[in-house]
Amino acid sequence: MPWRSGFSQGSFGMQKAVFNKDSIASFSVQLPNGANTHLSPSKELLVIAFLSPECPLCKNYSVKLLNLKKKYLKEADFIGIIPGSFENGEVIEFQKEYMPSFKLVKDSSLRLTNYLKGEVTPEVVVINIKIGALIYKGAIDDWVVSLGKTRNRISNFYLDVAINNFLNDKPSIPFTKPVGCLINDF
Repeated sequence: MPWRSGFSQGSFGMQKAVFNKDSIASFSVQLPNGANTHLSPSKELLVIAFLSPECPLCKNYSVKLLNLKKKYLKEADFIGIIPGSFENGEVIEFQKEYMPSFKLVKDSSLRLTNYLKGEVTPEVVVINIKIGALIYKGAIDDWVVSLGKTRNRISNFYLDVAINNFLNDKPSIPFTKPVGCLINDF
């Protein structure tokens, strides 16, 4: 099943099998209180959501992400990465108000964000930790057409389908273009 074995150099700019538990855990990130930590996924699937406390789309998608986390609680670890230098209080407030049961970490140095090629918030990356393969990268769904413009009805549930297809041993679209707030280098 080639879709599970990773992607070629050209499709994501990296060799396959570089997203394993050890490579992800090698990056230092911070908890909302400022303490340094490392990601330590315990399940075969890791869903990373790039989020920003300032991005209205992240706030709008919080319920959807929380529902997907609940739906796939036994199969996947869900982690929110806050890229950039947000104040601890901003992250704590965002977590309390929008993402109460979501594990959030700050990536102030943007090293992990750059490694995973995060571009916007919200954007998701789904990784098969067991074999180190990227399963999906892109938008949560097709609700957002462009900044400030949304659809009346969602017709493509990209993240949900990617996880479900993986769990049922079916291929799915590996990439979509996310629309959101640009990740800044500060």
